[in-house]
Amino acid sequence: MRLRLFTVFEMVLSERQQKAQGLTRWLQSLGAHVTNSMPLSPSEQVRFWVTNEDRDAVLTKLREQDWSPRHMSLDMRFHRDSLVPATTYVIELPFDPPPVQDRKIYGEIAKPEKTSVELEGMRRYLFGSGPKK
Repeated sequence: MRLRLFTVFEMVLSERQQKAQGLTRWLQSLGAHVTNSMPLSPSEQVRFWVTNEDRDAVLTKLREQDWSPRHMSLDMRFHRDSLVPATTYVIELPFDPPPVQDRKIYGEIAKPEKTSVELEGMRRYLFGSGPKK
């Protein structure tokens, strides 16, 4: 007997979050270290640091792919058991567009059918004629 107490939902990533995860994997393969947690929060940008000796190579590859990293700070970081100078950068990803709200009402509520009694009363009122009872 198997007892299920909760339902497991799979998280669907937005296009921006998918782009951030792909960029994170690519930066890590270049030797950069991404400091954001993934999936990327809607209000955050991709932040990474790179050692000063690898900085020029990483920035060149980023610019070849039309990314424009913005310099944030120059720090000392622990890398491979030693303290090395490193530079922190931010890549600004465009935000997801807000969801479009369809405010149209559908179905019987939107276009209720008028009964024949209502139509006859409306015709009598508007045109002053119609069958008299």
